[in-house]
Amino acid sequence: MISKTSRHLSVSRINIALFLGVVGVFLISLFLAPYYFAGDQIQYIGAYNAVYGHNFIDGFLPYRVYLSTEEPIHYTIVWVFSNLGFGKNIVMAAANSVLAYLLMRVLVKWRVSIYVVLTLVFTNFYVLVLYFAAERLKFGFIFLLLAILFSNRKRLSIFSAFVAIMAHIQLIIIYAAQLFSEKMHSIITGKKITKSDISLYLFSVLAVVTVWTILGDHLIYKFDRYTERDQTNAIFDTWKSFTFLVLTLIYSKDNKFKIVCAFSVIIAAVIVVGPDRVNMMAYIIFMLYALQYKRGVNVGVIITLIYFALQSVGFVSSIIYTGHGF
Repeated sequence: MISKTSRHLSVSRINIALFLGVVGVFLISLFLAPYYFAGDQIQYIGAYNAVYGHNFIDGFLPYRVYLSTEEPIHYTIVWVFSNLGFGKNIVMAAANSVLAYLLMRVLVKWRVSIYVVLTLVFTNFYVLVLYFAAERLKFGFIFLLLAILFSNRKRLSIFSAFVAIMAHIQLIIIYAAQLFSEKMHSIITGKKITKSDISLYLFSVLAVVTVWTILGDHLIYKFDRYTERDQTNAIFDTWKSFTFLVLTLIYSKDNKFKIVCAFSVIIAAVIVVGPDRVNMMAYIIFMLYALQYKRGVNVGVIITLIYFALQSVGFVSSIIYTGHGF
């Protein structure tokens, strides 16, 4: 039986780790942000400055000129804080701290080792990309993590999931993978459709219609832009997703068929729109299962942590010496 003292020490250790994670990410963000001025940040910095002094409606035009996007969440945040007079680096450092805090909260909820949690927050390549490069996707993940944290409060979780998709349309791939997996499993097993299933399907239809109404033109533009790339290496681009599929099958106690179905959506997305960021979705699904095995202290997690930590070294070095991470 765990004593109250031991439990109190454990909670205190976690709270200290959460505090160090939030403050550490904020300070690192402030330090590195001035070095990241090239690449995509040219457009992001331009958009942040361009919306200053405009009302909410008029500011959207110069924002679109710089970023060629119609996703409203990032614009709203940028417009609010730019017109309040906050510097972009401060705002994004704060957003990075929020992202780090929510990620740590989710992982602590899953009982992942706090050392694995801190390693992810400070050294993982994909997390650093969210901090410094993929600015719109960062806010999508903030709301995605909120949806996970609010999983016991369905309406709030569904709302957060919807906002996550509106923040970055690419996150619809994760939800499409989950829905396809659940649907195929239901068909194979002959599972009866429940009221909960009907509600989920109705929400999915409503979400698709709403997203298409608001972002339909943007989706067509993005799809055309992605599919213009050279398709010669499209199949080869899937090797990371296949690797994560194999690792997920190893560490999962869940139905293997469901996992294969979920990854089939990811792999199809890689072939159609390319590996950039989509492989991140495959990694997320892998970590969803692997982090819950032995509290994340297992060979698969450790190897991928080392691999992506080494990638982070090159990413940070590139920021400092070239002005961008890629």
